[in-house]
Amino acid sequence: MSNSYELPKSPIPFLDGHQPFNSDSTHGGEPIVVKKTPNIMGLQQVVVKYALNVAPENFQRPESWSKDDQKKFFISLCMDRVEGVIVIVDVENALYKLQQVAPDDRAISNIYEPIIEAGLEYIVLDGNNRLQFLINLINGVYSIPEGRYGYIRDPQDHSISVFTVKRNKNKFSDLPKPVQRTLLNRLIIISEYTQIGYDGLSDVFLNTNSGVFPNPQEIRNALNSPWADYVRSLRSEIPELLGHMFKNFKKRYCGDDWIVDCLDFALNVKEEERNDKDEVTKVTYSAITQSSKTKLYKSDFLSSAEQIRIRDTFIDLASFVSQLIDEKITKEDKKLLKRKALLQNMFYLMYNGLTTYEQFQQAVELHDKAYFDKKNTFYPNWSDANDDQQYDDLTFKNANEGSRSINMEFRCLQLGQILPKVLGSELSEAFDLN
Repeated sequence: MSNSYELPKSPIPFLDGHQPFNSDSTHGGEPIVVKKTPNIMGLQQVVVKYALNVAPENFQRPESWSKDDQKKFFISLCMDRVEGVIVIVDVENALYKLQQVAPDDRAISNIYEPIIEAGLEYIVLDGNNRLQFLINLINGVYSIPEGRYGYIRDPQDHSISVFTVKRNKNKFSDLPKPVQRTLLNRLIIISEYTQIGYDGLSDVFLNTNSGVFPNPQEIRNALNSPWADYVRSLRSEIPELLGHMFKNFKKRYCGDDWIVDCLDFALNVKEEERNDKDEVTKVTYSAITQSSKTKLYKSDFLSSAEQIRIRDTFIDLASFVSQLIDEKITKEDKKLLKRKALLQNMFYLMYNGLTTYEQFQQAVELHDKAYFDKKNTFYPNWSDANDDQQYDDLTFKNANEGSRSINMEFRCLQLGQILPKVLGSELSEAFDLN
């Protein structure tokens, strides 16, 4: 059993232009965060009280425990060695208080009200894997691996008792009664918030996970930013496309990270300076880094039209990729179409003008011709500058394996050659110019 309930979403967030972020309606923009004194509860009470819980992906990483992790935690529970606090939000209380002190806080309509309507009562901000394991263990969802286990019956015990779990008698209810009573009485520390807004939810998640190193995309996912909502929305639109590249695109939000790579590439990598006549006087290229992607999340959000344009580009890309994969015969040919850099480059080309499947097909052919050409180097093909001679061994394939500014420059220049070739060939055919 999992608590991976997903909050209702709009296909595209904020199309009406209403972006209630960083509201300054209360206490400088954020309602005061209120929590109870941490409470020590018996495991049985915890499982009953917090059964109706949810871990919104806005503020939680997907459940990640392996079977080995679960077994180790069960052993720790038996030996009375479980540590750590489970951090909970009382949704009904938080909703009521937030409506009084910060009625514009977007946690009300985006988080709390949908959860209440779904019949759920608590949000888990930290300790989700532990809490779900405990609930699944006591409710008989978890199957205990067969074997002999030691357990401490009482904190004052100086000896270890032993029990055996058999293959077909491996649920909690199958354990010896003394073991059941012992585990149900294990003490769990609960920290419960009763008033907290969206910024507070984000901060608590980041602070409680600061010691377990959430990756940069997991941090971005929890930010109070329209970009976070938008990327999650885009991910939900293209699961098949992400599935081509990742075994589990939600694990550590690697699929979201790829989407943000695409956005940063299309929107920010190439910057042009223009004069009064709107002529390009200088072009600079930027690297794609974790810092640049976090900067994107903190930048001005997209217009409604741009949100639609980007979403439709991703959806069309997903459709074209699936169609082209289906047309390939060999596994190797299918595999070549699932490269992350190729699909990112195709997104860039489609964002900049390609619209049809035929254009997409031709662009992939031209892309891979340049990609596998070992003589296609950045220097001298692209530049006559002496300063660029250090990159004389940088092929287009090499450029796709990194995200330094020079890599991105080569990629943009190469893709800039592909785009007019594809569009130009269609114009030539249309006007019979061949």
